[in-house]
Parts: sequence; structure tokens; C-alpha cells
Amino acid sequence: HRPPQTRAGIGGGDWLAVHGSGGVGLSTVQLGDALGARVLAVDVDEEALSLARDLGADEAVNPSDLGDGETAVPDRIRTLTDGGVDVSVDALGIAETCRNSVRSVRPRGIHVQVGLTTEAERGEVSLPTDWMTRWEVSFVGSRGMPPTSYDDLFDLIEATDVDPAALVSDELALSEVSKRLAAMGEYDARGVEVVTEFSR
Repeated sequence: HRPPQTRAGIGGGDWLAVHGSGGVGLSTVQLGDALGARVLAVDVDEEALSLARDLGADEAVNPSDLGDGETAVPDRIRTLTDGGVDVSVDALGIAETCRNSVRSVRPRGIHVQVGLTTEAERGEVSLPTDWMTRWEVSFVGSRGMPPTSYDDLFDLIEATDVDPAALVSDELALSEVSKRLAAMGEYDARGVEVVTEFSR
């Protein structure tokens, strides 16, 4: 398995859309910016979008600000990027973000699925396959980073201004982990929460 930037070959000047500004999405925003991409963050939470901007997002889209409609988010992204993004990442995993991400790419663009589906989807999402075929859209899955890729990531961090600490939103005690995991299931977490206090 390779990380989204490797799976999709993001380069300088490419447009990258990141759907979902949680820990994974914000990491993707930060790395996309470090790789020279023009980054567009999508989230319904204005605080999360503000953090995405701080981490390098050039544009932000809040679906709550757009009208209803199956293509409202992709239409807005296509307008902002003059035809769609080169790479779009679904870092959340619900059916709506997956379809929005797929429809956000330009012809021959790449959708990268990182977020896993919820209990509502149970691992299945319907996709606009005729549209994907017409525009030759690639659908790629990415799950985690193998230890063999860590050196490349550390080299990127060292060579750029990527600051992983900027993603840390809270420091927790080990005894708080169960409560915080439940909150994450309700999308009540921002950034990355790190356990720094261990009890014996």
C-alpha cells in the first residue's frame, strides 16, 4: 500500500481536493501543499476548514453553504479549479463524500479512497460508473503507509516546512482514549489527538 500522494502521483501545480478535514484529511492537505499541489479542502465544519487553510489549503468549500443537489459540491469545485481537480481524496468515507470526490476530478483524473465507510454504507457505495467511464476517471484505494515508506516521508518532512505537530489538536491520557474514540465516531474531533500520559 502506498499513501495518497504516491498512489496518485501528485506533483507541483496539480489541483488536489481533500474531502473531509479530520486527521487524515488535514495530513493530506499538509502533504499536498508540501508537494507543490494547489489544495482545496472540503468540510461542513468551518473550524476544520480554517485549520485546513492554516495547513496549506488554497481554497475551501463548505457543502452547507451550497444549494441542494447531487452535484452542488463537484460543480463548485469544477468552477474553482477551471474544470476539476487532478486528484481528489475522500478522507471521510461516507457515500456522499465518495461520490462528490469522484465527480470533482477532471477528465482522466484520479479519485483516491482513503476513508472507510460507516455502518450506514456497510462497505458499499454506488458510483456514477457511466460518468467515470466517459471521462476515464481512475478509482484508487489507499490504506495506510508501510514502514518501508517511512524514510521517504521523513525526507519530505526534513526537506520542506511540513510540521506534523501542527496537526495535534489535543494531548490525552490513556484513560481518555475510549471516550475520545466514541467522539470520533460522531465526528466530534478535530485534528489529531495524541496520547502523552500513560498510567501504570
